[in-house]
Amino acid sequence: MTEDAMVPDDYAGLHEEVVNVVESARRTAARNVNAVMTAAYWEIGRRIVATEQGGQARAGYGQALIGRLADDLTRRFGRGFPRYQSGN
Repeated sequence: MTEDAMVPDDYAGLHEEVVNVVESARRTAARNVNAVMTAAYWEIGRRIVATEQGGQARAGYGQALIGRLADDLTRRFGRGFPRYQSGN
């Protein structure tokens, strides 16, 4: 008996259903990862601002702090932590 003879007649439908489940799970996982990473980056920004402002209404925003964090985080985690700020 060949492998094709052992496959049910509705294999194409089953295959399509399984493909849909995998693709849906991947999309959901990507959305969840994006949401968690957005929250993480927001929290990182909040902590940087809190450190820089030190209780004052406005921060001096030291480039040294941002640069050092970028370098240290890049060494620890790899790419994704550039020295530049958005808008510059």
